[in-house]
Order: sequence, then C-alpha cells, then structure tokens
Amino acid sequence: MHPSSAADFEVLYDELEMWRLGELERIRSMEGAEAEQKQAAHFALLMKEVKLVQTIDKLKSTANEAKAQQTIDNEMQSMSAPKMWKNSDGKITEVHTPYTTRARELKELYNGLKSELSVDDRLDILLHIKWTVKEFDSTLTREIVDLVDREADLLARGRSERMMDGLRKRIVKLFLEFINTPEYNPEAARFNKPLLFDGKDMDMLRTRMPKMLLSTGVITSSSAAVTASQ
Repeated sequence: MHPSSAADFEVLYDELEMWRLGELERIRSMEGAEAEQKQAAHFALLMKEVKLVQTIDKLKSTANEAKAQQTIDNEMQSMSAPKMWKNSDGKITEVHTPYTTRARELKELYNGLKSELSVDDRLDILLHIKWTVKEFDSTLTREIVDLVDREADLLARGRSERMMDGLRKRIVKLFLEFINTPEYNPEAARFNKPLLFDGKDMDMLRTRMPKMLLSTGVITSSSAAVTASQ
C-alpha cells in the first residue's frame, strides 16, 4: 500500500487503533499472568504502537513532500507554457513571449539544481544561476550568490555531497523563492493558465512582439520584419 491522500492515512490510523484495542483485550484476558507480566506486556505494546505511529507519520511526510513538489512542477510548467493567441480567423496560435521564455529558462535551472549531476555539470548550473540572479540586487539574490559561491568552493575542494546536503536544500529553497517573485519572473504573477486573446488584441500586439522578441534573441531581425508585415 502506498498511502497518499488524507483518507488513506485515516484508514491507517483507524486500523492501528483497532489493533491496539485488540492487543489490550488480549493482555487483559491473559490467564494466570502476574501483574508484572501484564505491565511488561503493556509496555511492549506501547513501544510497538509508538514505532508504528512513527512509520505512518514518515509515510505521511513523504506523501506531503511529493504532493508539494508536484504542485511546484505544475506551476512551473504553466509559467513556461506558450500563450494562446486567437487570430481574427478564429484559429489559435501558440507563441512564446519573453516572459514565458524567461520562465522556461528558470524552470530548467531549477530542475538542474535538483538533478544528479557530475561535478562539472553542477558547477555549470551554479554559474548560470549566479549570473541569472545577479541581474538584480536584493537581499535574496545576494544570499543566493553567497550560497552558490560557497558550494562551488566546497566542490573545488572535493567535499562529499553528504556534507553539502543542507546547503543544497537551502539553495533550492531560495531559488524557488526567486522564481516565484514576479519582479524576477513576471509569469509568476499569473501562472494558472494561458490567456486567450481575440483578433483585435492579436493585431495590436503583433506589431509590438517583434521588438520584444528581438530584445531577448528569440527571433532574428529578418523574422521580425516578416511578422510585422503580416
């Protein structure tokens, strides 16, 4: 059994309670047992119950972490999804904007942070994150840079991954906070689902998008000229 929902864990706790009550009844009905023997049996039962509760709580914590991570992954996928543009002819076109492109790059860096990588690849991810956050100057970005530099130094010294576990979790947590801040990632402000634009909006924004995309290198100048002329 792989419990994941609140109902699943409620079943486990109920079964545990039924087992405990059954064991209590068995101890009470022990014929010829001295008081000390029953006391020892009660203590043994208590120890078993504590161990079982700890096991269930650990399963519950693991399930909650998995659910939280799934929520994070879903939100990042939504942030980096293309916008849905409705043309005057009613057809839908998928378009990546500078904001969704930014969100996609941040998602890839975040996934890289959580992946098993070689030392060289890990250093490459850390360097990209450092220069990404250094575009902004804040307490958050300075702390991320400091932690990234600290891990890079430990990697250069050949320290074990186990020694850096806490540091890496802190970097992931702060970088996730960076991703969820609209000032650094505009798509974080509205990541529920892509917006649908009507034909009039599409015509108005078609003239603006080439310049925006050129500034980020998403399209070339020749592509921009073709798009603007349509």
